[in-house]
Amino acid sequence: MPRRPPSEHPTQPTQGGRAVRTGNALERVVLHALDDNHYTYIPPRRFIAACCLPQPLYTRQINACESVYGTQVFADFMLYHPDKWPDKLIIECKWQQSSGSVDEKYPYNVLNIREQYPCPCIILLDGEGYKPGAAAWLRRQVDGRKLLAVFSMVQFQTWVNNDHL
Repeated sequence: MPRRPPSEHPTQPTQGGRAVRTGNALERVVLHALDDNHYTYIPPRRFIAACCLPQPLYTRQINACESVYGTQVFADFMLYHPDKWPDKLIIECKWQQSSGSVDEKYPYNVLNIREQYPCPCIILLDGEGYKPGAAAWLRRQVDGRKLLAVFSMVQFQTWVNNDHL
């Protein structure tokens, strides 16, 4: 394979770029599960109106609500299933591969889920880069009403395999 001149070598990804790429891996797990369970993608602007259809639907990056700060909150995924999730379900993906500040946002996320989200939510949490105790704290916030569960990728797949999606 010919070597590239130094000016043609790809630049090193930034920490933010790596976070997006690795976080997308967790979202791909969700996409695969949705596909396997016959969910149909609907663009965000048409999703709410489409939730009267008798089939499983999902959208991505939908404006879910106004935050406790008065700003817009975009959910990673919102699902509708006429039998399992008639009131919809939000899935949030939180990946933390290396130490950073994402776990400091967990209390803000939980407050928005409990007080602002229009429907129940599950969180997928993986990557092992969060601070000690952060994942345990987040799991203790599960109330079975608004925050239904906090799953690792493996736990999420088990939940999906048990026909909960």
